[in-house]
Amino acid sequence: MRAARRLRKLASGVVACGWLVGCGGPGEVGPAELFVDTVVGAVVSSKAPDLWISSVSGPSSVLPGSAFGATITACNQGVRSARASVHLVLSGDTGISVTDLRVGSAETGLLHPNQCATLHVSVPAGTAIPEGRWYPGALVDPEDEVPELSESNNARVGLPMAFGVGPDLTVAQVEAPDSLLPSGEFLTRVTVCNLGTVRAPAHVEVSLVPDAAPSGMGLGVGSASLEPLAEGQCQALRIPSRVDALPEGTYAVAARVDAAQAVSELEEGNNLRVGSPVAVGTRPDFVLSGVKGPASFGGTATLTATVCNQGTTAGTAQVEAFLSEDAQLTEADPRFGVASVDALPPGQCVPVNLSGPAGVSPGAYFLAAWVDRSQAVAELGEDNNLRVGARAAVGEGPDLTVTTVSAQRGAQAAHALEATATVCNQGTAPSPATSLEFALSATASLPASAPVLAQARVPALEAGACAQVAGTGSAPVAEGSWYLGAWVDRPGAVRELLETNNSRTGHRLGMGEGPDLTLSAPPGQTGAGLVTVCNQGTQPTRRPTRVAFSQTADVALSGPERLAGEAAVPVLLPGQCLAVAPAGEGLAEGRGVLSAWVDPAQEEQELIEDNNTLTGSLLPGESAERWVVSARR
Repeated sequence: MRAARRLRKLASGVVACGWLVGCGGPGEVGPAELFVDTVVGAVVSSKAPDLWISSVSGPSSVLPGSAFGATITACNQGVRSARASVHLVLSGDTGISVTDLRVGSAETGLLHPNQCATLHVSVPAGTAIPEGRWYPGALVDPEDEVPELSESNNARVGLPMAFGVGPDLTVAQVEAPDSLLPSGEFLTRVTVCNLGTVRAPAHVEVSLVPDAAPSGMGLGVGSASLEPLAEGQCQALRIPSRVDALPEGTYAVAARVDAAQAVSELEEGNNLRVGSPVAVGTRPDFVLSGVKGPASFGGTATLTATVCNQGTTAGTAQVEAFLSEDAQLTEADPRFGVASVDALPPGQCVPVNLSGPAGVSPGAYFLAAWVDRSQAVAELGEDNNLRVGARAAVGEGPDLTVTTVSAQRGAQAAHALEATATVCNQGTAPSPATSLEFALSATASLPASAPVLAQARVPALEAGACAQVAGTGSAPVAEGSWYLGAWVDRPGAVRELLETNNSRTGHRLGMGEGPDLTLSAPPGQTGAGLVTVCNQGTQPTRRPTRVAFSQTADVALSGPERLAGEAAVPVLLPGQCLAVAPAGEGLAEGRGVLSAWVDPAQEEQELIEDNNTLTGSLLPGESAERWVVSARR
């Protein structure tokens, strides 16, 4: 058996790196690798699971001997369910192997096809880890105990972590106005964080770097000093900046913390951040921030284009509306409207309504707008003047679409499930009565082969009207995670303006006998990390569990992480919910991110294993009592 697995691994590796371009490093899984893994594995060993690591992340720094945690997402892209162990390891380089330093492990629980599990692996205090720079890595099924379609995608490496005593200053964000006058004052917004393990002062310098010399030092335009930043603390600054007789052109705004290297840091290579381009000159700069229009229209086309001037002086420009068969607007696309924007001041936006004869054959077209197409106005930027919006159906006829589809979150496969959907006619003419099919899909798309759950009748609809329809039935599907979908007029009995928008998938539901634990924070629910645990499965939980909380400096940064306590959760019946808050370490004041995991050790076998986490943000400058937790996946 092990020899066969080695053969599969060799075959998939040879094909992936011999036939395709762009093989990544160890643990780097891309679309090409996944495709080849599936194809080769299906030939070598049919009807098998395929476990792989989607992501692994840990804090940016850890005090020697301190407890910390890492988050690992393990998935099954095979065709059979499986469970396996996941090892958290630390490596001195980006190559992850079974010989690396193992510091923790977790169980995936039963992973059904196309299902993932987010695991939180805790590393206890006192774990012997030499100081220095380490790469966190994850290995699923490291002992090859599960026969898989492919064995070449079981590892993944994360961003490096620093183990030691010291600060780590970094610039998390830098922003300046889109355009500047050659001489004048402005504000630069900079966010500085200390990702290290001890507090330290910080000095920030802002500069403008010419596009022609991106590696140069740039022109210093402002600076600021901060009081010592605590470990894990971030601070947002508004730094007064000034330019004097700066040559016109395009620059990049950059911010560097501790440029003089006055602070000895755990990591010295992350002190610089380059922001977005800044145009310098005395001209307007027109851009389109939005293009909106109706879902369908007959002989007259309409749209609303929002024109903004992000330059430094007022300007007048012409706006034109187009219909495009694809998402690429060109001079050859038919124009249906034109309007003028008069003396638009810098920094201001205005909506412009455009309409005119469509002048195209019936079908689906993209709405688009182009400001100053003829380049009659000398602008700071000439390559940002067009925008393509959504598609619209042109002609006389109905256009049926499913706007919502929903059902209960958990159901027993043998029992009937009631589903509801909203069907709308967004065309230009009434639609006759037709049918709708509810189906279950293993993925977020709805293929023609999806098992049908129920059928429902859709009444005749006037143009612009909607109807709620419901259906009840069961589908012969395996236990696990499924997407609920709906398909209106699947046989194509109604001739529509657009035939490609008749289906939609909604939320996932767990099919089978078992619990399903989730975390949420409804609007208006506040408190020191207050979250709601629910069992949306079909059976009670088998044992009490817990919610683990941790706190990090910023959602865009990986740490450092601070354990913030945990909460006990009793046995929950199907449909039962409980509000809990962390007890123990408690939450620190300041800006940061709170993460919560229910059943972090994956002890409970659930219908869906990858919906057990929740992440939320702390409002800048507020106390721990003002945590606002929001689902962010």
